[in-house]
Amino acid sequence: MKTIKTVQEFREFVGENGMLFSVSFIKDNGAERKMVARLGVHKYTKGKGMLYDAESRNNIVVFSMKDKGYRTINIDRLLKVKAFGVTLQVQ
Repeated sequence: MKTIKTVQEFREFVGENGMLFSVSFIKDNGAERKMVARLGVHKYTKGKGMLYDAESRNNIVVFSMKDKGYRTINIDRLLKVKAFGVTLQVQ
């Protein structure tokens, strides 16, 4: 199984042009979450930017299509990513 260890590897697999992808990961409380999301969305922002550097903490910020909100995913907690018809099981 392939291991995605950095935010850059995640972005290379998913792409940054706003394509939809599905992701499954473990939340902080231990529950599994499945979500359909996109990268590169700028809607619903206030123009302030983030208060911390997500990439330095190995997090990636995605836009959840169901919730219409931004969500943070820790790369170390990924289980599965599906993009462009290719499913990647992550260790």
